Amino acid sequence: MHRSRTFAVVGLIVALVAVGLALAGARTSASATSERHDRSSVSRPEDGTTSASGTASGTDGARPLDAEAVQRAAESTPQPTTTTEEEPQQSAVAAPVELTIPGIDVHTALDRLALEPDGTLEKPPHWQVAGWYAGGPRPGAAGPAVIAGHVDSPGGPAVFARLSELERGDVIRVRSADGTTQVFRVDRTLTASKRDFPTAQVYGPTPDAQLRLITCDGVFGRDGYESNLVVFATLVSR
Repeated sequence: MHRSRTFAVVGLIVALVAVGLALAGARTSASATSERHDRSSVSRPEDGTTSASGTASGTDGARPLDAEAVQRAAESTPQPTTTTEEEPQQSAVAAPVELTIPGIDVHTALDRLALEPDGTLEKPPHWQVAGWYAGGPRPGAAGPAVIAGHVDSPGGPAVFARLSELERGDVIRVRSADGTTQVFRVDRTLTASKRDFPTAQVYGPTPDAQLRLITCDGVFGRDGYESNLVVFATLVSR
């Protein structure tokens, strides 16, 4: 299910939509073809919930058509919540350092993503390197761990350019700092409008260890991509 994509240099992608992780009961938290970056955003918990917004890494590097559009997007980026303490199981799982997805030829180190001083999620610093949200569950711990990556870059496809090709049953491997490997299998994929993001499905608490891979998708406009692509996976072995 390969699909072509016009890559350009405006907008960041990383679609860490709703990384506010307002989990009830969980404490863990690119002119045209040559001028566009992908872009993504995090979300701010409102009254105990989280919501999706128009950009995915929640940062200021995108320039869709002009700086004014970028500023509008940056100002609308909500804030995620932070984790003040870890559950015992979370502490027992080592931090992730590497992501491998054989089916789409992805093999990348993992940058640790924190929060910016303004409370927005830090953007992944490299186009070809994915990042994991260190304020949320680690891959292998109970709950939905979140890994985000760019879909395109100034030079072409970025680390998650082929994420949409993943299908049910595909394998995802996450190697941890202690040398162990967490093996996940894809359950499903979902493309959702950033205006109607299924926050509960993506960030709601789970009794088992799950993984969410997030990037941008859909039509690119002045404020970035209109949708997010989310891959849902469940831990099958470690």
